[in-house]
Formats: sequence, C-alpha cells, structure tokens
Amino acid sequence: MQAKTLTLTRGETVKVDSQWAAECEKRGTTVSASAWEATSGSLSGESLDDTKASALLAVDGCGRLKNTATLADGEVLVRWWAIVAKSNI
Repeated sequence: MQAKTLTLTRGETVKVDSQWAAECEKRGTTVSASAWEATSGSLSGESLDDTKASALLAVDGCGRLKNTATLADGEVLVRWWAIVAKSNI
C-alpha cells in the first residue's frame, strides 16, 4: 500500500483517521485493536470506534506516521503516512 502524505505546519495538532471498513467488509471481520506510532511529533487521544481508528498528532518535524490494525481474525493491517512539516515562519 502506498503511503499518503500529510503536509502540516510545525506546532500544529491534527486529528488523523484511519478507516478500515472496506478491508473488514472484504474479510467479513472487524477491528479488535489499533496502535499508532510516529517517528516525529507526539500522539495522544488514540481511539478505536468500530472500524475507524483515530489519533491526535502534534507535529514537530518531518517523519512517518503508522497505524496498525489487528482484525478479530488475527490478521494485521498497516497504513502509513509521510509527514511533511512546514515552518510556521
């Protein structure tokens, strides 16, 4: 899967959603757990609502964001974002 790009301003906090509904429907299962990782910035407010995983990302530089979803059948799916941080000057 190709990574999406998030272009954000340093110091900005944004909500990022990862929707897993299509993948769950194809497989006839649900999401049982979700985890977020960021190589730059900080994460908070992580949540899982049915097939939508969400987190707040506070951006402090360029890097990568990853959401890992574990499906009820044990399959693990991963979604990546490239983070491009612009200066706020």
